[in-house]
Amino acid sequence: MIILKKRGANFFSQRRLLRENFKMNITSTYVMILLFIGVLGIYYVWTLNCNATKWYNVRKLELTKKNLTIEKELLEVRIAELESLNYLLSSSVIKNMEKVESPKYIIQTDLSLALVR
Repeated sequence: MIILKKRGANFFSQRRLLRENFKMNITSTYVMILLFIGVLGIYYVWTLNCNATKWYNVRKLELTKKNLTIEKELLEVRIAELESLNYLLSSSVIKNMEKVESPKYIIQTDLSLALVR
């Protein structure tokens, strides 16, 4: 019986080792969870930074596009102004041309010539 009791003392020490290992596992789990949350926080901040940088670049491109669109519209207005009849009639080149005294016009009466290819 004395021998059995001595072997029973090992049971207490095994239980104590298991309890300490269990506490150690819980502590390491908490540390791992905190590290994981920290890594996720850093990743979140990095993602926000990337999106903010992309938004800034997109905004810059939108402003450039808006300015180019305004320039294009101004050029189209200038082209329309240069092509207008009033501008052509008031041009100094047209004013310096000689007046036609007796114009002669070509009148085509035969329409079959126009249809021949």
